[in-house]
Amino acid sequence: MGQVGRVGQAARVGRVEWVGLTGLALALVASPGFAATKAIRAGKAIDPNGKVIANAVIVVDDDRIKSIGTGAPPAGVDVIDLTRYTVIPGMIDVHTHMTYFWDRTPGTRPLGQPRRPAGVTTALAAENARRTLETGVTTVRDLGASNEIDYAMRDLINMGKMVGPRMFVAGQGISAPRAGGPAPDYRQQAEARVAAGSDWVKIYGSRGSYQSVDTTQTLTFDEMKAAVDAAHAKNHRVAIHSYGPSGVKDAVRAGADSIEHGIDLDEETIADMARRGTVWVPTIDHNRYYVEAKDEFGFAPDTIPPLRTYIEKNLESTRRAFRAGVKIAMGSDAVYTMFGQNTRELGWFIKAGMTPAQALASATTIPAALLGQETTLGALAPGYFADIVAVDGDPLADVNVLIDRVRWVMKGGAVVVDRTGSGRSGGAGRSGGSGGAGGTRGPGTTDKSGERAIQDVVERFLLHLGDHQFDAVATLLAPRALVAVTRLREGQWTNSFQTGDEWLTAMKKNPNPVTFREPITNVTVTIDGDHLAYLRADFQVMRDGQAQSKGVDQFTLVREASGWKIAVV
Repeated sequence: MGQVGRVGQAARVGRVEWVGLTGLALALVASPGFAATKAIRAGKAIDPNGKVIANAVIVVDDDRIKSIGTGAPPAGVDVIDLTRYTVIPGMIDVHTHMTYFWDRTPGTRPLGQPRRPAGVTTALAAENARRTLETGVTTVRDLGASNEIDYAMRDLINMGKMVGPRMFVAGQGISAPRAGGPAPDYRQQAEARVAAGSDWVKIYGSRGSYQSVDTTQTLTFDEMKAAVDAAHAKNHRVAIHSYGPSGVKDAVRAGADSIEHGIDLDEETIADMARRGTVWVPTIDHNRYYVEAKDEFGFAPDTIPPLRTYIEKNLESTRRAFRAGVKIAMGSDAVYTMFGQNTRELGWFIKAGMTPAQALASATTIPAALLGQETTLGALAPGYFADIVAVDGDPLADVNVLIDRVRWVMKGGAVVVDRTGSGRSGGAGRSGGSGGAGGTRGPGTTDKSGERAIQDVVERFLLHLGDHQFDAVATLLAPRALVAVTRLREGQWTNSFQTGDEWLTAMKKNPNPVTFREPITNVTVTIDGDHLAYLRADFQVMRDGQAQSKGVDQFTLVREASGWKIAVV
């Protein structure tokens, strides 16, 4: 069931901390400090039953929700004004690999990077943790890492020395021996994982990973059951990976608490899952990621059609399982550059027949119960952790609000993401609380949270552009945005000017789009008068791990009612 004591308290340190790991001093930014009691005014809040509370007031005491209702905030407390937004519980991603980090160094790929010391990887993977929080995910179950790096990240986050979602971790997964190797004692292996400090036990019951969709089962029913029984005897839950139907069937029969992946599930297996209450984590979207990131990974062209076929079969099995009453939870299987896309699985759940409310439950109440945290996570209710996410729009009408329109995130009572552009809290009570610095910035001045919000908009724009997600790009452009491009080719400068709509229309007509990345460096942000901002940065366009071009990006942004938008590129 996991060690409840490992559920982290919110960090309460407002300064840079230095943590020694394997002899290396790592600068890890701790969570911002917060007042003991604060109130949040929300336009709407979604209660544990999926009902809407209009004009909600949520009172937070330290890291927990004290009350939720519609009355006035307590006198004298800091008030955070989120009346423009709908607030939901912090979401839960029950399948990540947080320690899988790639720094996009030219000439490298995510797989086959030079081996790094564990302490270095721990520090670098903090970026994955940050991007996960930005999607509104405040808790993850991390299913597979080497060198106990996931233990380190979990503990640093719980100690307040690293900013990230609370983590339930599995450590090294249990798998079949290499060809010709002696069969291990799977009961002992499960007990060893628990003794090492794992919250969950992860078992690989089949092949299948990255570009391979090989469904070959690798552990027998008896081997799976030996490991499951040993873990359960230690009060720990078990997740079993299986790409194919036979492995899923045996994993369910063996008593796994959750099944990861899977296609071609037969009716008997689906009925057994529903009867036992086994939670299925289909991870449909992770293969979409591999298709779109094929150039980053250098996958051969002939690996892409099988990935697409697997996606369709994965979706069809999810559709049938959902109709049969199987509990389904959101799991991204995020690795490397997929962090920041953690919640896109919800879009597939809508295609599988869920309503937006049911999709939200797959990211809140269902995974909370799977983790054994149904009384502390996954709902906005007194006594629960103050994991609160503000979204721009109605998530019960459009699931894309959950995916693309997260504007503000609180984890354990501390504000960890603020894209509202306000930089301050407001309303009744004292001003300038946990929402930010307070006050209005004058011309040419900046604050760090405001700069980060501006840079985040630009980085999301470039990420969506590189993935050819033009609808997502459009959401970040202001009405009547302009795109100006100046190029030097063969000694001649050329200029082009288009409206944002004209530019996007032209981009969509490209018959052979190629995924690219455009990392920016040497970033300078200026916020002028709190409603106008400028970003200047150096860039390199990367394709297939190789630099294609470089130059300077300049963006002008304006604040709209829904947040910062790009007016000029």
